[in-house]
Amino acid sequence: MQVKQRLVLCYFSLLAIINAYTIRYCFDFSLNRIVRESKALSKAKTLPTEKPVPRRNRNAVRTTARPRAKPRQRAGRDQGQRNKQSLATPVITISNSSDVWTKEVQILVSASFYAGYMLTHIPGGRLAERYGGKWILGASILLSAILTLLTPTIVRHGGPGALIALRLLIGFCEGPTFPAVSALLAQWVPESERGLLCSCVLSGGEIGVTFVHLVNGLALNEEDWAMAFYVVGGGAMLWFVGFVFVCYSKPDASPFIQNSERDYIKSQVSVSLLTEGETNAADDEAAPWSNMLMNAPIWALVAANMQHDWNQQETTQELQKLLQELHSKSSTLWTELETSLQATAPHLWSWLATLTSGSLSDYLIANGILNRTQTRCLMSWLVFACSSMYLVYDKQQCSRIWNVVALGAYYAGIKLLPLDMSPNFAGTLMGISNGLGSLPGLLLPLLQQLESEYAIVGSIRVALWLICAGYISADVQSYNQQRRGNR
Repeated sequence: MQVKQRLVLCYFSLLAIINAYTIRYCFDFSLNRIVRESKALSKAKTLPTEKPVPRRNRNAVRTTARPRAKPRQRAGRDQGQRNKQSLATPVITISNSSDVWTKEVQILVSASFYAGYMLTHIPGGRLAERYGGKWILGASILLSAILTLLTPTIVRHGGPGALIALRLLIGFCEGPTFPAVSALLAQWVPESERGLLCSCVLSGGEIGVTFVHLVNGLALNEEDWAMAFYVVGGGAMLWFVGFVFVCYSKPDASPFIQNSERDYIKSQVSVSLLTEGETNAADDEAAPWSNMLMNAPIWALVAANMQHDWNQQETTQELQKLLQELHSKSSTLWTELETSLQATAPHLWSWLATLTSGSLSDYLIANGILNRTQTRCLMSWLVFACSSMYLVYDKQQCSRIWNVVALGAYYAGIKLLPLDMSPNFAGTLMGISNGLGSLPGLLLPLLQQLESEYAIVGSIRVALWLICAGYISADVQSYNQQRRGNR
């Protein structure tokens, strides 16, 4: 039986999202151990070395009695000897000294990833649309994996300054991931299967967060925290090898696809998606930036992405705190397995809820119960209601249930809108929405401080969800045909 190539493409795209999230959060989950190791090395290397004291020969016979020195004179000689010894003994320092790993530096290192990450979203989307998503996605994950493998060496020999530059570069390389995946899905996934397959792929970050937590948790009983970086970076490089051999940017370019599946995909993808010949003729056309940026549904999509990333950052911090507590108690993931499973369960349940919501969306559209825009709005209102309840029950056990449902509806509704609104510019729209939506990752400490000091911030977040649910649209926008009209 021939394997359906669109499922193969979705499988490798899902793994790409998982790898992207493990690379993103591997450092954050290891930061506490990195700082502790640096401080321990600093203390060990700054202590002066003492000269060994020779043992007295017990068999030696004292032949002459040495007169006892006066206390004042002896004290003076001892003080002089100590001064000479302190001058002769050098003090060794290292670049990762404890005084440079301040809280502000740690925040700066973590935020530097998002500074680079936001810069390459839109360029990555445009490149994927013009040259195909395969090599843009492959290069993004491969370069990020190589830099991840270099992270332990940079940490131990370069210091925080070099690490900030490295994390900035990793974010810069990883930025095109989501836009390139969106460009691939627009070419490969039929509209009737978009809810299930695309939401399954785009929600892979929930699996990635769980996996990187488990990898770092298992590394707690190892002397070397760098093992997590080697596992994550090595796994991403193995993914790249398989991806470039079996996946292609478009069905027409794949040598493995059967003619029946190719014809089915062409007949089922959006009727507004340009054909192969039209795409080649319009490669040099500029994107309709003014029409895009003046489009209200795009800004509703951006606001929704910001809200989602804010929630995801906060839930991920809970897993980071759990690892810090385990390490401070000299415990391991196995001894606190029940606690770890309870902490990671919401992420896995969110991914499973996404599959359910995606299947429901496809069913509602296929049977004519709701049209595409109505279905996406239904999921958006569900996100709004559940997110509001999550904020109301914040820090309580029942809040996790609302968060799970909210995430499941988010990936099956709002996250799919770039593919609905403009199949031809799905990469660019994902670059705009996901790139600007990553802003909370850059400003998270400030946002959390504002939320703790001003209760109105929580009300503003709820109001933004309400606006997002009211203004989104899954209709194909007018600028999607810009390239066809300019031929």
